[in-house]
Amino acid sequence: MTQPRVSLSHAGFHVFDMDKMIDFYVRVFGFKVTDRGEDHLVFLGADPKDHHQLIMIGGRNTEKGAVHYGHMAFRVDSLDTLREIYANAKAEKELTDLRTMTHGNAWSVYFQDPEGNTAEAFVDTPWYVQQPFLEPIDLDQSDEEIWKYTEELLSKNETLRPIEEWRKELSEELGLS
Repeated sequence: MTQPRVSLSHAGFHVFDMDKMIDFYVRVFGFKVTDRGEDHLVFLGADPKDHHQLIMIGGRNTEKGAVHYGHMAFRVDSLDTLREIYANAKAEKELTDLRTMTHGNAWSVYFQDPEGNTAEAFVDTPWYVQQPFLEPIDLDQSDEEIWKYTEELLSKNETLRPIEEWRKELSEELGLS
């Protein structure tokens, strides 16, 4: 069986009470906090294959009964597939906020769909850096140029390490190894 070109990876949403929500997802699903960004952004994971499966963003300001979904992320199989999705997105007239960036651990395309939902397509890199990490990238560059640019950015980051090392550590924390 071949790897799918696109698969759902993680979801994110806004929360009213961050501590309560962290506690809930840790207790119910066995997630671990994998990273934090300031007071308003928390990454949770339960599978060392992924940096996170859930992102919670503090400061929700909609009424309690309203559904408020943050974003959905689709893992793709290559930079070429990411470029294809980027080209398709650029051709859509109702799409907004189209951005390309690196998180260090992934190269991504973000945009708002016609109803304002954030969608992300990404391809993994072989590196881990503490999140959030956000720098623009140019998908018109060759794979080699994107790799070199990302390596240069990450060389200045003190949290840089191979993703396999990070996955092994998280596996141990989750009791999976």
